Amino acid sequence: MSWLQFTVAVRTDEAAQFEEAMLANGAVAITFESQVDEVVLEPAPGEIPLWEHISLLDLFPVAASISGLNDALRRLDPNIHERLDVAFIAEEDWQKRLANHTVRAEFGGRLWLLPKQESGRYAGPAAVAADHVPADKTALYLEPGLAFGSGSHPTTRMCLEWIASHVLPDRTVLDFGCGSGILAIAAALLGARVIAVDYDDQAVLATQENAEFNQISDRVETFSLTEFERNKQRWIGHFDVVVANILAAPIIELAPTFSQVLARPGQLVLSGILDYQAQQVVDGYPEINFAPMTSEAEWVCLTGTRD
Repeated sequence: MSWLQFTVAVRTDEAAQFEEAMLANGAVAITFESQVDEVVLEPAPGEIPLWEHISLLDLFPVAASISGLNDALRRLDPNIHERLDVAFIAEEDWQKRLANHTVRAEFGGRLWLLPKQESGRYAGPAAVAADHVPADKTALYLEPGLAFGSGSHPTTRMCLEWIASHVLPDRTVLDFGCGSGILAIAAALLGARVIAVDYDDQAVLATQENAEFNQISDRVETFSLTEFERNKQRWIGHFDVVVANILAAPIIELAPTFSQVLARPGQLVLSGILDYQAQQVVDGYPEINFAPMTSEAEWVCLTGTRD
């Protein structure tokens, strides 16, 4: 099967409007790509970390009516033709594009991360036959997408390895900065009871949807940051494990909060940290006995306990 792909160059402040227009007019998949391989580090709390110059790739069925889309795009920019490209692509080309962020990997000897397309419950254009997962393994299904949320980024992989190796049934886990929900869902699938928190309402929604898809909504409770802080008294000393795969600056700023909600004994897992930032993060948590850090490329994951 072939697809119709619209590629439009947008700025960060335009991305949401163009994405909304594409979805409203029948796009079945949207991919954000940097036009110039920009790297986004240390966004401010609550910021959605997008590049300044974005290529928005939008996939439509060949038979889709595009008259409404053309009108919507012209309303956003009367000269849209100057930055819009339209092409036909084959199914295998789209599969290759998805594969760039698709992860099929085992973590901790008991957790498999697989794309939703292989779950047997997926109805999208890239659905394939479900892979066989051994009875003694747990499968987590996630949509291939942005690197920090799909399991393809080193920080996510290191956190997943720790969770799959250490989280036990009925542990209470806080996933702070949950994003796609991948870490919260992994812990819940392994039997934990999880609170997932994010600054971004869209991340909270994504976590809810992914938890529902993985059939563990009853074990993952989601909160916006405002809701979490409003209920902070409820969480004092509550969590056996606190996981934060965000970035070094907010991790350091959140040290008082994490120390307050972590149980005694409790375990702390911190990632999204560049290697040269590791000591600064460690210094921000004097009560934690940190184990030797794990690293991949220039990223590190810090794990420790408080007795």
